Amino acid sequence: MDEAMFTLCGQVANVFVQPGGVSKKGDAYEARDKVQILGKLPVPGGGYRFELIDLGIDDAEEFRAFTGKTIRVAVGMYARASAVSYFIPKGSKPLPARPQA
Repeated sequence: MDEAMFTLCGQVANVFVQPGGVSKKGDAYEARDKVQILGKLPVPGGGYRFELIDLGIDDAEEFRAFTGKTIRVAVGMYARASAVSYFIPKGSKPLPARPQA
């Protein structure tokens, strides 16, 4: 199998650097590249709502080339407290959501 089981599809809204700092526990963390992807999330009664998801990325330039365009990218997920968090697995690359004709 070459395809990931879970993929995220949406429009690249923003690519930015989150500055480093110090956590509430006092641990220092470095600046990291992030991407914001805007997608449609289905709702139980029909229709959808827009959801903006922030994800850490290894190479901002790979995503910056898709700014304003719809992509798909492999994601993993985990539950933290009462929310689901997403991450892009190492080595995963953004692809156009629909192949270019």
